[in-house]
Amino acid sequence: MAGTGRLIIRGVVGGLTIGFGGRKLFGWFGGGGRERTAENFESFGYRDGRAMATLAGATEITAGVGLVTGTATPLAAAALIGEMVNAAAVHRREGLWAENGGYEYPLVLATAAACLAWDGPGPLSVDRALGRERTGPGWGLGAVALGVTAGTAVWRLLRDEKH
Repeated sequence: MAGTGRLIIRGVVGGLTIGFGGRKLFGWFGGGGRERTAENFESFGYRDGRAMATLAGATEITAGVGLVTGTATPLAAAALIGEMVNAAAVHRREGLWAENGGYEYPLVLATAAACLAWDGPGPLSVDRALGRERTGPGWGLGAVALGVTAGTAVWRLLRDEKH
């Protein structure tokens, strides 16, 4: 049963993550596409909104595909965690709850990604099929550390200090 549960979590979290990236890059599902997303990133204080929109969208699509298929799961999880560090930082002033514009949803996605890195993608995954499934506290904590470090670096290096 646990394998089925992980497959469902991977499908939902990874699928939504692909959708987020597509909204940013291509305007899928009513998203802003690259230009409007770039404007949004600039309003959040990022210096080059177009580059950030491209980076965020590509990261989300890549991480989402990795999670959906269960491929390089700890790395895909780390990418999503890094992306969600930035999303949470942007929304931190609004508090926790999403209904107030807060960071609740990025926290949930990052937590799900960390759990997948910790427990692995399960039996119905590319990682397992290739004999490359990595699980356990080292992989979970490693994904969290890499994601938080990368996300924080993007937040600190690609934004204006004024924001």
